[in-house]
Formats: sequence, C-alpha cells, structure tokens
Amino acid sequence: MTFTRIQIAPFQLEEFDTTFGLIARPGDEEDDPWWVELHPGNYMAFTEPWDSGEYDT
Repeated sequence: MTFTRIQIAPFQLEEFDTTFGLIARPGDEEDDPWWVELHPGNYMAFTEPWDSGEYDT
C-alpha cells in the first residue's frame, strides 16, 4: 500500500433538513486556528498544521 497526498475543499449541501459536508469555521477565540468539520454529526474535525495527518474526534 502506498500513501500519497490528497487535496480537499470545504463544501456543504442541505438535504432532508440536514447539512452535509466538510464545513470550515473559525476557532472559538480570535487567535485560534480555523477548523474543518465533517458533518452531519461533527464527529471528526481537522485543523492546522494541515500536513500533520492528525485529526480530532
């Protein structure tokens, strides 16, 4: 198996009164980094450094 880089872009769509997508949002505080959250459910989120391969669940 070979791992390579992928590229994504935030997006969202509304279906059945539910928002789906990779949704970008600013951090809670002014100096906090931006997050990209996987919806629905917001059970996985990504933040800087974007190239670390780490995520929050």
